[in-house]
Amino acid sequence: MGDFSFSKLERLAKRPEFEKVLAEGKRKRIGRLCTVFSLPNGLGRKRLGIIASKKVGNAVARNRVKRAIRETFRHIKHQIIPATDIVVISGKEMVVESYKVIDEKLSNALLAIK
Repeated sequence: MGDFSFSKLERLAKRPEFEKVLAEGKRKRIGRLCTVFSLPNGLGRKRLGIIASKKVGNAVARNRVKRAIRETFRHIKHQIIPATDIVVISGKEMVVESYKVIDEKLSNALLAIK
């Protein structure tokens, strides 16, 4: 069984890291659900950053969306190409979708990263 944790080393934390991925990374839009940006890094590990603005909803809605994104990443990170920075910008549709739908669509998008 693989490692299904989500450690601090696997997170994008600083603004310049997010800005670099958003400026230079490949963009993939998943309908109105979310937008995924990816950029290879030289660190030898995958890192995830999540953007859930107030446009998504109140704090409860934003935290639910972030939990769903982290959970999806945690379960499929061993299948994603190594050494990639990923930023997921959530959309308003993520709030009303079920975990199952979010997991399915986001998993397909993350696994398609090249």
